Amino acid sequence: MSEINTVPPSKGSRSASVMLVWIVLVIAWGAFLLPQAGSGLLIGWPLNLVAFCLAIVIMVRGRTVAGLLAAVASVVVSPLIYLLGLFLLLLTTAFHDVDIDIQASGPVREYHAPPPPVETPSLQMTALSPGQREI
Repeated sequence: MSEINTVPPSKGSRSASVMLVWIVLVIAWGAFLLPQAGSGLLIGWPLNLVAFCLAIVIMVRGRTVAGLLAAVASVVVSPLIYLLGLFLLLLTTAFHDVDIDIQASGPVREYHAPPPPVETPSLQMTALSPGQREI
């Protein structure tokens, strides 16, 4: 039988995985806060799932507290930031089509010039009796 390698990973790889989970969470939270419809669902939640899985991996590797903090941030903080992002999206799109009149005197009256006179051609008809010539 072969022997199982029981050498623990170095401190650098442990802190790198913890740093990676927080980087992924911050990117997911940034996607939640983008005022673009769908960025939270299509980018943020998949990245949040990746961060949660990385947090579980960190806990399995022995960094229980760091993994637990990342998992709690993924499960508790992410939905709150997602709701904040939805609120920001609502605010940016709610007043998109509203025209605001900022003049204190009221609405501006529009004055139009009268339409130009229309020249109609005049038709003259002369009735002549038979045998009469035109003068």
